[in-house]
Amino acid sequence: MLFLVAWILLLHFGVLGNLEPAGRELKLTQVLMLVGAIWSAVVGFTFQRKLSRIATRSRRSGNKSTPLTRWKAGHIARLMTATSVGTWGIALYYFRGPLWVVYTVSAVALILLATWKPGNPPNASAPPARP
Repeated sequence: MLFLVAWILLLHFGVLGNLEPAGRELKLTQVLMLVGAIWSAVVGFTFQRKLSRIATRSRRSGNKSTPLTRWKAGHIARLMTATSVGTWGIALYYFRGPLWVVYTVSAVALILLATWKPGNPPNASAPPARP
């Protein structure tokens, strides 16, 4: 998160170079990057729920998945996707996207990282979920 804040400040004050975008319109490459950022944000919100729903479905008897490992994996994935939204913003900047889009994507990344809270972990000694 600190990296994204520093990047936005350096971008705003012109340390990273020319801030003039190539134009106001979005090119196909920039639209695809924007779709990637939106996809990353949506996956960050939905992946953890999907991962916890897997526990209620039938599982093989040799599966070592526990509520705690699913909890950890879900939160790591949420942090990764929030960070990737910021990475898409950096890529948009270097592909000369409109600055309002770059700033919006970067702000969304900061909001996702600032609102993330791990919550209480499930009971680590709980056995794997069985149908």
